[in-house]
Amino acid sequence: MKKILIAMALAAVAAPLAAQATDSNGIGYTYVQLDYVNVTGSGHDARADGASFSGSYQFANNFQVFGSYTDLRSPTYSSSDYASGYTYGTTDKFKDRPWSLGMGYAASIGSQADWVTQVSYTHDRVSDHYCAWARSATASASRCGNISTDGNLWAVNTGVMGRIVNNLVANAYIGYSNGGRYSHEGPGILGNVYADFGLVYSFNPTWALHGGVRVNNNGSENISVGVRASF
Repeated sequence: MKKILIAMALAAVAAPLAAQATDSNGIGYTYVQLDYVNVTGSGHDARADGASFSGSYQFANNFQVFGSYTDLRSPTYSSSDYASGYTYGTTDKFKDRPWSLGMGYAASIGSQADWVTQVSYTHDRVSDHYCAWARSATASASRCGNISTDGNLWAVNTGVMGRIVNNLVANAYIGYSNGGRYSHEGPGILGNVYADFGLVYSFNPTWALHGGVRVNNNGSENISVGVRASF
């Protein structure tokens, strides 16, 4: 995993290193942002939504540090069956609360675009509040509890951030993420290739609307819409 991440990062950074400073095209990377996030699983059979708070700070002209915290909740999933005079059932409600930190490099590749490369670390924590029950004509029993698992994830992405018109900036990145299996035999995220697209429409130098979509190679999608304050 480390060899793949290092190779992608070096290849992506090498091309624009000789380019001029990113300030020359007026694209900035210092902001705070609040988004509504909707996540759908492969085949749209699983979903969660919630809020994400993120921010970025540009320094030394070409560099940026960034981070985020997200709180996602699923609807309640339920299932039941009948056997030997008993009806059995379970309900599950999931929470996902990842936070991330990263660093990026941006270099101007023209009068209206930057080439951007970013490396990030994410700590993911997932919990499940469950209830299991059984009922018959004369008796019933139930049990509820919580299970949680957490894991670590590294990612690298690279691509173009460009100004389409004066008030509209768009990005298109391709990325790779990888991590080991989660604690308590959680599934983990192993070798994910993703595409990340975004739009930022600015009303003035401070306030803007943001929209983004991330498509993963397992068929899941992350859609976000929110407000950004730039400084």
